[in-house]
Amino acid sequence: MKLIRVGIVGFGTVGRATAAIIGAHQREITARCGAELSVGWVCNRSPIPPSAIPAGAQVQSQWHALVESPEVDIVVETVGGCGVAQEIVRTALERGKPVVTANKTLLANYGQELLQLACQRNLPLGFEAAVAGGIPVIRSIEMGTGGDRIRAVYGILNGTANYILTRMEAEGEDFETALMDAQKRGYAEQDPASDVDGIDARDKLAILARLALGGCIPLASIPATGIRAVRGVDFLYARRLHGVIRLVASAELCDGKLAASVRPWLLPQGSMLSGVDGINNAVLVEGERSGTQMFFGRGAGGDATAIAVLSDLMEIAADLTAGSAKAKIAAGFRSGTELSACHEPPPVPWFLRLVIRDQPGVLSRVASELAARKINIDFVLQEPGFPKAKLPFVITVEPVSEPILMSAVAAINQDPALVEPVMPLRMQPPASSPVGVDQSRRGER
Repeated sequence: MKLIRVGIVGFGTVGRATAAIIGAHQREITARCGAELSVGWVCNRSPIPPSAIPAGAQVQSQWHALVESPEVDIVVETVGGCGVAQEIVRTALERGKPVVTANKTLLANYGQELLQLACQRNLPLGFEAAVAGGIPVIRSIEMGTGGDRIRAVYGILNGTANYILTRMEAEGEDFETALMDAQKRGYAEQDPASDVDGIDARDKLAILARLALGGCIPLASIPATGIRAVRGVDFLYARRLHGVIRLVASAELCDGKLAASVRPWLLPQGSMLSGVDGINNAVLVEGERSGTQMFFGRGAGGDATAIAVLSDLMEIAADLTAGSAKAKIAAGFRSGTELSACHEPPPVPWFLRLVIRDQPGVLSRVASELAARKINIDFVLQEPGFPKAKLPFVITVEPVSEPILMSAVAAINQDPALVEPVMPLRMQPPASSPVGVDQSRRGER
């Protein structure tokens, strides 16, 4: 049985979980990939507790020694970020070593460059773990839907934000309390900005969209709005409208152009994404012929991510054993063609929550700003019992393209009666397509 020696750079939560699973599941791994995986080297900047070091593994504090070692056959990068991680992956490929990474930030920013280098060297660069934890969505998009034309990819891609929202919904907690609970449980970092501001979900969406839609997607073209502005009162009104609030990342082709964003959505109860709670993730892929497929599972935690790392390791180990290791296809990353941004996405309905100092004429002024942009009001909701100095109410509007809606929101925010900025939620109508595409466009498919 061929021995495949693994070196792990970055021995934190994911790195340790990967080593632990390799040690605990040795028999199953060998049976499935036809090779024996062994963690021979680990590298971490800070000291590693002796109890966490895999049996027989060498420990390094400098990654160069691990990458350069002839005793390492595959390099696993779980450092995170871009600077050092990019150098690690590039050096390993230049030295002829296959690489597995769980680094979505690296792939979102430098994926094309690194995958092109892997292609030049005909080396595998596995990144299944970069998106949606243990859900095998990258492999499914690359190969499972390879014969179809993908029209849209979207879903709940950040387990931390999803945990906070579902905690607020179920327990009636405010954002800060739910965030502290997530941090206590290890679901959120001490600096949670990447998760709660939508940056993590944006990076993952950029990777999925490139694979699914087949073109270059600059991160700057994907607006990201997080969940800091979501309040407990929003869940009260969401229940009145038979909906739930989730942070959704979406990318859709509109007449060959890309409409992409990360923002909170109001989803109808019973829809495909509304039941995704806690740290779970879900990805939906809408194909021209295959329809809508959903991939669901744990999206956060060391074990879930480590399973995805291991799936890449096993595939590469099997290929190395057979003498057939080769570069991944990853067509969307090989193409340098940039998808043009869609400046007028399809119209969808919206939920607008306002908090005002109650005074005559406020609703009239808000309605005037909407009417000036030909936006029709669908419904107005105002729960009793709130103080007049900080009075929340909700307006839902009929379908309108996002840029037009945001123009109205910007104007309404200038009203001196507003206590805080308007909080818009994109609404998913129960009878619409999963991404809110209007029926005329669906009939063309």
